[in-house]
Amino acid sequence: MTSALLSSTVIAEFNPGVPMKNFVRSTLAALMVGSAGAAFAADLPVYKAPPPAPPVFTWTGLYGGVNIGYAFGDSTRETGGLGYLSAAGLAAAPFGSAWSVDQNLHGVAGGGQLGYNYQFNPWLVLGVEADIQATDAVSHSNTAVGIVDGAGPHILTMNSTKNVDWFGTVRGRVGLTLPSMPNLMAYGTGGFAYGQVINNVGFADNFLATAGISAIGHGYYDNTKVGWTAGGGVEWSPSAFPSWSLKAEYLYVDLGTTTANSVPLNALPGFGTGGPLFAAAHSSPTRFHTVRAGVNWHFDPFAAIAPSTAGGALPSIKGPPPPAVFVDSYQPFQVRLKIAGVMPLAGHGTVFDSGAGHPLLGSIGRQTGLTTLNGVIAGASTNTSKSIIPMLDAAYYLTKNWAIEAICCVTPHHIQGTGTISSDFARAWLFPPSVMAQYHFTNFGAVQPYLGVGVNFTTFWNTRVNNDTWSIPFTPGAPLAGTGGVLSTFQYATVTPSWGPVGQVGVDYMLNEHWGINVDFKYVGLHPTVHSTVVAFSPAVPAVGAIFIPVKVSLPINPIVVSAGLTYRFGGSLLSPLF
Repeated sequence: MTSALLSSTVIAEFNPGVPMKNFVRSTLAALMVGSAGAAFAADLPVYKAPPPAPPVFTWTGLYGGVNIGYAFGDSTRETGGLGYLSAAGLAAAPFGSAWSVDQNLHGVAGGGQLGYNYQFNPWLVLGVEADIQATDAVSHSNTAVGIVDGAGPHILTMNSTKNVDWFGTVRGRVGLTLPSMPNLMAYGTGGFAYGQVINNVGFADNFLATAGISAIGHGYYDNTKVGWTAGGGVEWSPSAFPSWSLKAEYLYVDLGTTTANSVPLNALPGFGTGGPLFAAAHSSPTRFHTVRAGVNWHFDPFAAIAPSTAGGALPSIKGPPPPAVFVDSYQPFQVRLKIAGVMPLAGHGTVFDSGAGHPLLGSIGRQTGLTTLNGVIAGASTNTSKSIIPMLDAAYYLTKNWAIEAICCVTPHHIQGTGTISSDFARAWLFPPSVMAQYHFTNFGAVQPYLGVGVNFTTFWNTRVNNDTWSIPFTPGAPLAGTGGVLSTFQYATVTPSWGPVGQVGVDYMLNEHWGINVDFKYVGLHPTVHSTVVAFSPAVPAVGAIFIPVKVSLPINPIVVSAGLTYRFGGSLLSPLF
C-alpha cells in the first residue's frame, strides 16, 4: 500500500498535466488494493511441521544386566567301581564291586549378562549373549556294598561330594515378536557352556574279619569343564521405560563327566607286607537345569541421531543426508568391559626335591633315584590350565595419544602334575593387576590401534591341593630298589607372588566419539614358585611309615591374554588434555 501511494505521488509530481482529481482517484485505488491484499494474506492457512511421531520400539542394540535363579540336577546317576591289584596278606584277592547312585545337584545361581540384538523385521530378532554365574550348587551321594569272598566279609563304602563353583555360557538367540506387542519377545537360545567342577570322593573297604582294618582311598577332580547349553525365555520391556526389560529364562547346561581316581592312602600294617592294593574310579556327570529372572538395560551406540528442523518449519526436500563423519574429540576417561582367554605360553614347571623327608631314609629323590645332583626330580613336570574370564580396563588420556591404563581381573588356574607326579595337585585364584603406558595412533579415523608396555604384580589366593595319589617307582640302584615304590599325595601348597613385564598391542574401533569395540593381545611375564609337601609311604616297607617330602616347583606361566569387548570414552566436557 505504501508503495502504491508513493507511485501516485511520483506520477503527480513528474506529470504536471495530470489533474488533481486523477491523483486523488489513484491514491484511493492504491489504498483499496493494499487493504484487500493484507486481508487476503491474513486468511491464508499457516503450514507447520507435524508433531514428531513417537519412536518405534526396537530390540536392536546392546544390553547388559544381572540375574538370579536356581540350579538343580537332571536326575543323572553317578557310577564307579573298585577292584584289587594285589592280595598281599590275604588268602585270596578280595572281590571288587561297582555302584550306580543318584545325585541331587542343587543351589542358588546368580550373575550378569552382556549381549547384542538386531531386529530384522517386526517379528524376528537375532542376537548373541554371554553370561557368567556364581553358584553354590552341590550334590552328595553315597553307597555301601557288602561282600563275602576269600578275604572274608567286608563292606565297601563310597561317599561323593560335587560342587559347581561357577559357570558361564556364550549363546545365540532367536526371538519372535508380534507387531501388535513389539515390546514382548519369546526366544530360544543355545551355545557353548563352561564351568568349574570339583568332585571329592572317599573310598573305604572295611574288612570285618581282621579287627576292623580298612583300606582307605580318596579321589579328587578340580578343573574347568566345557560343554553345551540350550533353553529359552521371554523378555518384556515396559512402555514407560523402553530402555529397560525384564526376563524369565530356562537353561539346560551339560558340562560333561568328571572322573576321580584313587589308590589306597594307608599301608594296612595288619596285612603284614602292606595289605591288598586297590584301584577305584568314580564318574559323575554334571548336567543341570537353571531357572532365573533378570533385568537388562538397553542402549544402542550404533543408532544414528536424526537431524532436527529449526523453528518447526517444514524440512526441505533434499537428497539423502551425507554419512556421519567421525569426530575424534578429546575424551580423557576410558572404560573397557571385555571377555578374555588366558592361555599359558609355557606352564611347564621344574620340580625340585627340597630336602630330607625322613630321619632314616632322607628325601624322596634319594630313595627313588629320581633326584639329580641339582635336586631336580627327573621325569616330573607340570601343566597349567587355560581359563576364560571377564576383564575390566580403566584408562586416563594425558593427551589424545598417550594414556595410562590399569587392568583388573581375577582368574582361576590349575596346576596339573605330569610324569612322576601325575596328579592335578593344586588350584589357585590369581589377582594379576597391571599398569600400562600406551601410545594410541589417531591418524586412522575411527580405527585407533595402540601399543603398550607396563608391569604386572600377581598374587595367589584360595590355593588348595587335592588328595590324588600317584605311585613313584624305585629305580635300579636306589637304596630301596626292588621293594616296590611309594604312594604319594600332596598335603598343602602355597604360591609366591610374582612380578613381571607386560607387552600389549590392540585396536579400538570407535562407533562414535564415546562408544567403540576393542580387541587386545597381551603377554604377561609370570613366573611364580610353588611350595608343597608330599606325604608318601611304601606299602612294601610299612615299617618306614610316612615320609614327608618338601618340594618346590619353578612355574613359568607367561600367559598370552586375548580379549575383546566394548569400550566407552567420556569426560571431554570436563577436562582438557594435560599436556
